Amino acid sequence: MCDKTCIFFFFPIINKHFLMAKRSLLSRYPSYIHNSLNSTNIDLSKYCKEKDMEICAVKLKINVTPVCVITVYRSPSGNFNHFLQSLDAVLQTLYTPAQSFIICGDININYLVVSEQRKQLDTLLFVYNLKSIVDFPTRHNCTSSSAVDNIFIDITCFNDYSLTPFYNDLSDHDAQILTIKTLCQLQQDTVKIVRKVDQHAISDFIYKLSQESLIILM
Repeated sequence: MCDKTCIFFFFPIINKHFLMAKRSLLSRYPSYIHNSLNSTNIDLSKYCKEKDMEICAVKLKINVTPVCVITVYRSPSGNFNHFLQSLDAVLQTLYTPAQSFIICGDININYLVVSEQRKQLDTLLFVYNLKSIVDFPTRHNCTSSSAVDNIFIDITCFNDYSLTPFYNDLSDHDAQILTIKTLCQLQQDTVKIVRKVDQHAISDFIYKLSQESLIILM
């Protein structure tokens, strides 16, 4: 086995200068994957509905277990029940026992306080063993702070991780840097024994077989 560290940088590029324009998920959370990683895009466009939920995903092979990284956005004015139902449908579609999830994005639920929406989302994600790990403010204004950007991971699979905020002046939301130490299996040389089969070996096998006492069972 060997140690391998993976770093995820979640950076919502939104600020007040973009509020007048129609903002799609790709403009909020563009996905950039290092070309050394084995990745596969997952088309989730049929689950997207403006304001209710915008979602995309990529499957990464970063260790023994594949990881599906899901990016999601929910508008505060969207239908929350539709958001929960759609997210559950996505997770049911993508779920396999051999795959782990990482969900990130702006869900517009403040996780610094306990609310009914937070309880409902936590209950849904608990089914998939997912837990919120953001416990610091991610958005600031003149009068208050909130944690509306979040990351949910399976802490039974990723128990050695760290999460830090990344403060910037490009967005009114702070970024988050998730560092996960994983284990990868080293490929071991295997020895394969191959029996040589030629005419001489076949003749020898037939001769030795003829010397055995065979009992025919009816």
